[in-house]
Amino acid sequence: MSVLGSVSGRLGREQNLLRELNSALIALEADTLGQASDFGLSKKDILESRQKLLDFAKRLRSALTQESLSVDIQPLVHRVKSGMKPIDDWKEDLSNLVKSLQSDRQLQDSTIPVLEAILSLLDSEFTEDLRRLYSR
Repeated sequence: MSVLGSVSGRLGREQNLLRELNSALIALEADTLGQASDFGLSKKDILESRQKLLDFAKRLRSALTQESLSVDIQPLVHRVKSGMKPIDDWKEDLSNLVKSLQSDRQLQDSTIPVLEAILSLLDSEFTEDLRRLYSR
């Protein structure tokens, strides 16, 4: 496979993941605000969104504690580790997020900024990858 094809495939996967996680976050935010039905979201949609974000949060939390990482999450872990926020704070925030997502209750106001921060890091990584692709 050519380098361009490989990069293009990776960008496609990153874009799809970012789209899915953003949609899931919007669904949970709407639910938290009591406006899920205004967006046409069912209980099933909310549960699926919660599960999607839970799976990703668990995966990221696990990756922050391991030395060897799967290739697809390495850039995000590197970005988290190189940021100003200490890794132990990230681990604590992710643990709290996982607990919150595992419960049947609506998300607390303190957990939504953690999700937004993660998605912001993913978005930054995706944008950088696009820049690298177009600079070739």
